[in-house]
Amino acid sequence: MGASHFQMELANIAKCLLLGVVILWIQIHGNKCCFEEERLALLDFKAFVGSNGFDADHLLPSWIDDPTSNCCKWERVMCNSTIDHVTELSLNNTRQYDIGSDSFYYDENSWYVNLSMFQQLKELKTLNLSYNNFDCSIDDQGCERLLKVKKLEVLDLTSNRFSNIILSSLGALISLKTLILSSNRMEGSFPIQGFQKLEELDISLNSFNNSILSSLTVLPSLKTLILISNLMEGSFPNQGIFNY
Repeated sequence: MGASHFQMELANIAKCLLLGVVILWIQIHGNKCCFEEERLALLDFKAFVGSNGFDADHLLPSWIDDPTSNCCKWERVMCNSTIDHVTELSLNNTRQYDIGSDSFYYDENSWYVNLSMFQQLKELKTLNLSYNNFDCSIDDQGCERLLKVKKLEVLDLTSNRFSNIILSSLGALISLKTLILSSNRMEGSFPIQGFQKLEELDISLNSFNNSILSSLTVLPSLKTLILISNLMEGSFPNQGIFNY
């Protein structure tokens, strides 16, 4: 009788412990939401779009300033399902251009973007800012602060107005593997510092000349290089660019 009673007590204790674990799990995971600092960083970007005269509510309707709104469920945002951190942002064409039209290619109205707004996204791995006509002003440290996004692996800056000024900051992105700089305003040389993990580099549709080739030879992990439509001439070196 005593042994049976003891077993029943153990069973009841086990049930209570299991119930406690379930309640704790629900408290932690039941109302998943993105991190507050990340939600506010995204709202900063929405405010930036609105400050330039565009209808940010039409572009980003689910991005609302409500602490209970889960930014992981917002359009153009992807999160890690386990840790609820923002890992991917698709903020391309925020002006909603007709990409094939002359109005896009001849629009001289640059937006001076402060990329430091993304530094709170500690787990961000992919950032697409293509087709925005973004630029960094010379006296703005915002572009340099992007380097604090230590886990960024893919950065697409296609069709913006960035010059070589931004390159030194991008070289400090220690995890960067893919960098797309097609159709910007770059020329001259490529920095020899940084880009240690860079595997793919697209610098097409810029104004680089042959002098850039010596810089590219020091990129230890480079596997794919796209140079089309620059100011290069003559022969291409047979050795020294790629290391396998």
